[in-house]
Formats: sequence, C-alpha cells, structure tokens
Amino acid sequence: MEDFNTNKFKLLKMLLVALPLLGLSLIATPSGTFAAADDAAALSAQTENETYRGIVRCAKTGHLLQNAHIRVTGSTGVHAVSAADGSFSLHFPAGFTSGTLEVSHVGFRSLSLNFTALSELPDELLLDPVRLNMSPVSVVAHHTVGRPKNGLDISEAAFTPIDSGAFLREAENVSGVRRGGFGIDPVVRGHSGSRLNIRVDGVASSAAACPNRMDPPTSHIRLSDIERVEIHHGPHALRFGPAFGGTVDFIRHKPETSPQFRVQGDVRLALESNTGNRITDARLHLGNARYDLMLSGGLSATNDYTGGDGIKVPAGFESSDFGAEIYFRPIEGHQLHAGFSQSYVRNADFPALPMDMAMDDTFKLKGGYSWNPTDIAGLSGLTFDAYYSFVDHEMNNHKRGNFAMRDAVALAETESWGLQTEAGGMLNTLRWTLNASYSNQQIDGTRFVELKAGPNAGNSMTYNLWQDAIIQNTGFFAGGDYFYESWTVSAGFRLDYNTAEARNLAPRFAGTDTASEHINVSLSGGVSRELSANTGISLYAGRGVRSPDVTERFINFLAIGRSDFEYAGNPNLKPEATNQLDLVFRSRSTDGALNVQLNSFAALMQNYIGGVRNENLQPMAEAPGVMEFQNRGDVFTAGFEAVAEYRLPSVVRARLSAAYTYSEYTNDGSAVAEIPPFESRLTLTGLFSSRIIPEIGLRRVLTQDRIDTGFGEQKTDGFWLADLGLRTRVLSSLTLNAGVRNLFDEAYSEHLNRNINPAVNEEGFKLTEPGRRFFLELNLRF
Repeated sequence: MEDFNTNKFKLLKMLLVALPLLGLSLIATPSGTFAAADDAAALSAQTENETYRGIVRCAKTGHLLQNAHIRVTGSTGVHAVSAADGSFSLHFPAGFTSGTLEVSHVGFRSLSLNFTALSELPDELLLDPVRLNMSPVSVVAHHTVGRPKNGLDISEAAFTPIDSGAFLREAENVSGVRRGGFGIDPVVRGHSGSRLNIRVDGVASSAAACPNRMDPPTSHIRLSDIERVEIHHGPHALRFGPAFGGTVDFIRHKPETSPQFRVQGDVRLALESNTGNRITDARLHLGNARYDLMLSGGLSATNDYTGGDGIKVPAGFESSDFGAEIYFRPIEGHQLHAGFSQSYVRNADFPALPMDMAMDDTFKLKGGYSWNPTDIAGLSGLTFDAYYSFVDHEMNNHKRGNFAMRDAVALAETESWGLQTEAGGMLNTLRWTLNASYSNQQIDGTRFVELKAGPNAGNSMTYNLWQDAIIQNTGFFAGGDYFYESWTVSAGFRLDYNTAEARNLAPRFAGTDTASEHINVSLSGGVSRELSANTGISLYAGRGVRSPDVTERFINFLAIGRSDFEYAGNPNLKPEATNQLDLVFRSRSTDGALNVQLNSFAALMQNYIGGVRNENLQPMAEAPGVMEFQNRGDVFTAGFEAVAEYRLPSVVRARLSAAYTYSEYTNDGSAVAEIPPFESRLTLTGLFSSRIIPEIGLRRVLTQDRIDTGFGEQKTDGFWLADLGLRTRVLSSLTLNAGVRNLFDEAYSEHLNRNINPAVNEEGFKLTEPGRRFFLELNLRF
C-alpha cells in the first residue's frame, strides 16, 4: 500500500480534491477581462465575415441533434458544434465562395455537401442514423418516440428485447452472462463487471447489490426510455469516469421543445411464446417552450422456458416500474431538470446460482442544470448533474430442494450517490472539455442460515457479506479535439483519487487494515485522417487505470456464482491498468450504397485481478476451497469487429458483421476466462409496398475451447441460428412486429452462460438458451 504520510502525498491529495473545484470556478465565470476581450474580438471578426446559420436534425425522427460537428474542408477555422437546439453558425472569411461542407455526429452517417455559394446550403442538415462511427464506438439504436409517420423506415428492425443486457448482445463483440431469465450481465470484448462503466446520459446510475450480480447495473435501466446505446471500446472515453475495458452509455429520449403546448406518447405491447415473455410499456410527453413533462411505466414478466433439447429451464420473474422527469427552461439557454424512477422485481429464478432472487427494489433520483450560452466566445455549454440510487435486494433458497435441510436468506443494500459537472466549447478549431466528478458507493449485506435437519438442527449462522464497505472516487478530466483540414487530433487526461474502507469487519478480516487509497492517472490520444470524402482511418492509444471493486476487496468467503469455490476479498490489491491501441478504418461508396468499417485492437493489461486458489484458507460452508482475489500478472488481448453493409435504394439491405477476441496470460499463455468465441451475423432486410419490411437473420458462432478451467469454464460447442421477422404499419399510428426466433429450434448455449446449480439439477450442465419462440409486438404512437 502507498505511504500517504509524507508531506508530498498529503499535498498531492489536497491538490486532487481542489483541482476540480478550482477548474469549475474558473469555467463558471462568464465575465472578466479575458472574456470581454474575446467577445470584442469575436464581434469584430464577425462583422467582416459572411455567416451561414442552420440546424441539424435526425433524418429519421426529426429530433434536433446537439454536438454535431460542422466544418468546411480546405479551410482553416471554419468549424462549429451544434447547440442543444441543433443550431450552429459558420463564419466564412470575406471572399470565400466554394468548398465542401461536412457534418458528423456519433451514431449518424456523415454528410458531405459541395457548394459554390453560401446560398446553396440548406437551412436544415439531415443526418441518417447508423450503427457505427469513426471512433472506436459502437452505436445500437433502440426505438424512437415521436409523432406518427406515414412512411416506414427500413433501418428499423423487429425485435422484442427482454432487458437491457439482452439488448446489448445485438452489438458486435458484446456478450452476456446468463444466470437465469433476468439481468443478463454484459461483457464487452471480454470485459465485465467493474471493468465496464455503465452510464445513463454520461452519468452513473446505480450499482449492483447482489454479490452474485443477479442485478447488474443494466438491469436497473428501463429500456423503453432509451433511444440508443453508445458502446465506447477501450480506455478512451475518460470523461465518463475511470475507463478500463469500455464504457456503455445509455442515451435517453430527450424532449424536443415546441412553441405550443402538445401531447404525444407511445404504448408498446409484446408477447413471446416459449419464454412467456409479456411486456407492456407506456410513455407520455407533454410540454411547450417553457417546460416538458415525461411520464413512463411498464409491466413485464416471463415464465420458465424450454431449450432446443427439450429441457425446461427455471427462468421466471415479474417486474414493474414507473418514473417521471421534468425539464424547465426559465430563460433562453438555461434548463433545469429533475426526475425519479422506481422499479420492483419479484420471484426471479436463477438456476445457475445457489439461491433465487425474492425481491429487488431500486429507487433512483436525479437532477441537473445546463447552460448553453450563445454570446461567450469559446464556451458552448456548462452542465451540473447529481444522482442518488438505493437498491434493496433479497435472495433465498425457499424454492430449492435443499430448503428442507436449511433455510438460507441473504439481504443486501447498496446506496450510491454522486455529482458531476462539465464544461465544453470551441476555440477556433479546438473543441475542449473539462469534467469533474465525485462518486460514493456504500454497500452492506448479511446472510442468515438456519439448519433444519441433521445433528446441528436448530442452530443458526450469520455471515457478514460486504463488511459495510464504502468506496469513494474523485476525478478530474481534461480533453480536446483539434481539427485541421482533413486531420483530427484527440487527447484526454484523467486523474482519480480512490479510497475504500470496510467499517464492520468479519472475523476472518479482524485485525487487518482494510483501508486503501489510490491515485490513478489515465491517458488517451488519437489521430484521424480523412483519406477522401468517403474514406478515413483513425489510430487511438490509451492507458486506463481502475481501482479494485467492492467484491474484489471485501467479499467475505462466499460462493458468488463464478465457480463452486468460495471467494475471499483482498483489501491490498493494486489497481489494474490497460494499455490499448485501436485502429479504425471506414469507407463508403460514392453513392452511399456500400459501407465498410473495421475496428481492430490490441491491449496489455497489467496487475490483472482474478481469483487464485489459496490452500491456506478454509471455506466457511460446503465448497471445494477458497479463491482469493489477487493481482495475477499481465494479460494480452487482441481482436476485431468488422461490418459491411450494402443497400439498394429503398428495396434491400444486407449487413454482414464478424467479431473476435483473443486473450491470454503472458506468463504461461493460458486462456483468460469469459472470452466469447468468434461469431458472425448476416441480416437481410427488404421493403415492399412502402408498408411491409421482412427480415432474415443468420448467426454463426464457433466452438470456444480456449477456456480457464480454474475459473470453472467448460468447452462450448458452436452453433447456427436463424431468425425471421416482419414489420408493417397497420395504421398511420400503429405498427406491428412479428416473427420467430431460433427458427430451427437449435439446442445451444452461449459460452458465458453459467452451469446449472446442482441443487436445481444434479447433472450441472450449462444453461441453454431458449428454443424456438414466436413473438408479436404492437406499437401505438400518438
């Protein structure tokens, strides 16, 4: 552990706490000598320039797009970023007559317009949404909310996702850990748990309470509130927090302001055979130029399902949720927002774990303020966000066969809250961002066991699961993107001060120092080059550092579903670090019909944290031994995601993708756990009579025999899957989706699925995925 008693480290700790506050105080001061000088210079320059003003919208939904980048190639300094209302202004030097206007935005296809006079440029720039972008980011669209349209967009696919984790598996190189029917835990390029940052609109949302991760953070996110998901690969999205393996940012639907009062919304009803999945969602949006109120709620449930082999898998659960959010704009450029949500999950079966989830209640509260000035040179926005979440979790063995022998109940609570503020803007051709954040996570839990049979009948035991742990993190980020002709240079720096402590020590940890504090430095940089109007290449390099999580530090001898072994925390762990390169190439044909993108990566992870058998530790219950979390050494990882898309005008679209990740320990070349196998997908989509869209999906997954036997992994056979879907507009406001998944009733298991617990089935085979199932979905918009 670092020695923090020296004056040098004391000064550094004080500086880490003061830096974010100092930076924010400077940013939040819009007046002063320098600001006045910049305003005067900008006003003088604008009087000599020609100005082009416009707005940027999504071509599919009409939503206004913030943070779109607009620039003119072949010029210096003609660049802008769209504001919250989609507006922008470009100031051209006197005499400038012709050029190429380029518009780009994460999750949208870039737009290029040649012009010989400013009068040729349109007032509105419309961008088509796509799944991938130039940077190492995957964008997966969910569904849009807006007024009914007469047309039907071919880019919308028919699907009925069960939860947020299941939906993420639609993206390339994203898998999920299945332990039951609820809460699939996402894995991106082999990274899971705390190696992933899960965010909602760039801000932390909630944390898991269950030591078995029955309730990963994604399970607390209401998918119907989400418009799209941005998956930032690698340690490059440092502004969102300590980035290691990646950041998954769920982007919520934003209200589009209207000068007049209006009411709109949508209702979704979905049914699926085999799983018995039932979903009811409703959203209501009302507002005007001054305020917007958004209400949402839903009910969902599933039953046990049958795999392609005919074996029934316990996977039922029931859930309900509701929430409200309000946006208030007291004056132009200023906006206040606040919201809350509450979700309830009951009777969720987890056949791969020692117990089932009896209940999981989550309460979330958030609020914030944003300011988008139009008259301050260099500053385009300032935001402040705060959040609070509380998760109350209970699991037990009351539906298991061993309940006759013992009654086991585990109660866990997680309380999380934090603050974040960010400022950004444009200085000539430099886009800059400053971000400061603080997070506080407190988690506690107790397991109660009462013996009901045998020689110890009547005795009881109590286990302290988390030892009343607290982890705090204070971070500061500074980054920027410099645009010069066809080049873009990006750089980011992040500093984190992380502390942790257990405040109610279990007997096995008594007398030890569980307090730890880490100072972590993360860096990222990238260079992008537009080789032509339709082709570009990017190279990103980054180093991300993360401190150990609460399980790795403080779990108290508990089997947490990774294997049959009990796991013991280690407060003396060192932080992990990853050093990664990402190479991104993309190209599209002149007519836009063919698009190709390749993301390749390689990383060296240092001080990798994993479970190691410790013969000196004895388990507290019936287990083959104890795995202690240790820094196992270095890990090398490499892989790629490749996508090719071909589209015929308004008729047919074909999309082919492939992804693979390879990972090994550098000391002996052995495999790292939870690495998905190679897989590829082919999707064919058509459009007939402007009302009917059929879709055929094929998925091929190869055998995964590179396994970590110490983790409890087993070889997983490859498989083929075929899906059929149909989407049609019944009425102007009513859309119907229908189809069949796993058309040929394939018996298969995803590699990351856990083994069924022997208390559920003595054979302990790997959880299978559902067999053939038909689905029907109705969407009503008004």
